[in-house]
Amino acid sequence: MQEKMKADLEAPLPAGQEDFAIRCRDVCRSYGKLKVLNNLNLAVPQGQIYGLLGPSGCGKTTLLKCIVGTLKISRGHITVLGKPPAFPGHDIPGKKVGYMPQELALYNEFTISDTLTFFGRIHGLTSKETQARMNFLIDFLDLPQKTSLVRNLSKAVAGTAAILKQTPLLSGSSVSRIFFCLLSRIWHHLVEIVKTGKVSVIITTHYIEEARQANVPILSVLQTLEHAFLQLCETSDQVDSKRDSSSPDGTLDKSQSFENGKDESQPILGVRSPPAEEMDWKVRARHVLPKWRNIAALMIKTLVRMKRMPGSLCFQFLLPVIQVSLICLCVGGDPKGIQVAIVNNETSPSAFSQSFLSFLDNSSVQQVNLSHKEAFEGIYNGEYWSVIGFGKNFTSYLTKRMLQRQVSQEIIDGGSIHVWLDQTNRQIALMVQKKLHQAFQAFVDYKLGGMAYMVALPIKFEEPIYGSQNTDFTTFVTPGAVLSITFYLAVGLTALSFVLERKEGLLDRCWVAGVSSLETMLAHLFSQLFVISVQIILLLLMMLLVFKNPNEGSLVLVIILIVLQGVTGISFGLVISSAIDDEQSANQAALGIFYPNLILSGIIWPVECIPYPLRYLSLVLPQTYASEALRCIMYRGWGLSRMMVWRGFAVTLGWNTFFLILATVILKLRT
Repeated sequence: MQEKMKADLEAPLPAGQEDFAIRCRDVCRSYGKLKVLNNLNLAVPQGQIYGLLGPSGCGKTTLLKCIVGTLKISRGHITVLGKPPAFPGHDIPGKKVGYMPQELALYNEFTISDTLTFFGRIHGLTSKETQARMNFLIDFLDLPQKTSLVRNLSKAVAGTAAILKQTPLLSGSSVSRIFFCLLSRIWHHLVEIVKTGKVSVIITTHYIEEARQANVPILSVLQTLEHAFLQLCETSDQVDSKRDSSSPDGTLDKSQSFENGKDESQPILGVRSPPAEEMDWKVRARHVLPKWRNIAALMIKTLVRMKRMPGSLCFQFLLPVIQVSLICLCVGGDPKGIQVAIVNNETSPSAFSQSFLSFLDNSSVQQVNLSHKEAFEGIYNGEYWSVIGFGKNFTSYLTKRMLQRQVSQEIIDGGSIHVWLDQTNRQIALMVQKKLHQAFQAFVDYKLGGMAYMVALPIKFEEPIYGSQNTDFTTFVTPGAVLSITFYLAVGLTALSFVLERKEGLLDRCWVAGVSSLETMLAHLFSQLFVISVQIILLLLMMLLVFKNPNEGSLVLVIILIVLQGVTGISFGLVISSAIDDEQSANQAALGIFYPNLILSGIIWPVECIPYPLRYLSLVLPQTYASEALRCIMYRGWGLSRMMVWRGFAVTLGWNTFFLILATVILKLRT
């Protein structure tokens, strides 16, 4: 069956097709088991307005998308202006076709001038040509000033964008629905441009009156009431058109069924190309390679949209600064104002216990002197984090422990500081232990002076090889957090881009104008690079200059690695946006991988703490080796000659390439 379909697709078309703008022969289009177009035969003469009439959902839009080349047919043949859609160098889809989809497909933030300039660019018009056509159409259609926003005039501007360039083929959905008050002017303009014989117009509509005005009205679904209206149309004064439509090649027979129940808005870019031997390799190369004109037009469009939303743009710029500031301020520092209960059974002001407590850091630990009963009632009630107890003979027993070689267990216990901790918050418990050790060391140095070594641990920590002895948890977290912030903000910038544009019909309109999926990807990538570049500059200024985060290595390598992580985030966002159709699912996909990646990538806790089955998964994530590489650059001063550094760059580039290819393939092939 597949070989038969392939042979049928590549069979030669009959001679004489140059007399027709569009020829369809035995065209079939199915969505799974649902047949939407079934053995359709159709011929649209050159230089005429062709009306395709039928109820909503009968398949008119599907047929139109097959004709302009954004939807592939299951079987049969279509030629448009003498060649199949998507034939390399034929410019369909491209600058030879003007298209107005069912949706308004306009950017609400744009003015009339912005909108028409954008569509002029992707249609290949020069600035001078665009301005001339813009001035003519604004005057002809009596539109407001060019600086007016299209959100208030979208119905009129939607059609204006379709006829901005005088293409050989114009196609679109119901004119009445789009234009209303401007209907007569639009029809007058369409009639005038087809008189030259160089322009053909095909309109899909479910309005009987609108189809009657076409040169060739065709009814797609024959039902009793509609059949009567069709007879009314056919008895009009359009005799020549009727003769064309009733010919064997131009008629829709009763087997041509357009079935309801299927969403027709999904684009398929994998349209059929003719055999390779029929085309020159240079033409094929120009067809496949991205056109910088289209990429520039899409980039300018995105930047103009950003300019129209300054509040949102400023928030995007400041969000990473806010996030890294919160991390530096709130993560890794010592807890403050921790209340501990002190049970001191020694009353003498010169007692060792009083001297020891004076060395305790009062900025972190607040001492509350209580009785034994009150202290334990307080800690059980959650009022205190620790109870520190001293026996009534603590001073004498501690002196004996330091001076005598052998002492009893009673002296050992009496000369010890007893601590009961609330371990429900381990970070606070560790801080209390740390402060007690520091206070005791200071106390011993004060009391014993040069003899302090007698009660000190026989372990000496020398100056660290990398870092400092005062390094806190914030220093460990910050590099990974910077990469994570950059990555996920980039995901957020792009995860909804294609979803919203596809839903509003904007992608469809751009693709019909000849914009490829690769050009769309590259334009989104380059335009979002501007945003993440500003974000990274502000983020590094805050991290290095304001919070004095250490950086011993090359700042260039730091910037490059962070930018690459941002690009990887953009690429991953494009994958989500290409594969998912609705905003809620796209948001869930973006948020769903946030915490697993944050936990498994060694950003907030060392990878070495992860058990081995999960550690293997951790090592293949985009940010694990990248975070390690950034720490090595910033804190060890290493360069690309070290494996731990170049490995982070290599993994990031690998994921970036994989995501870009995957997003392009999904966008090109998904049905």
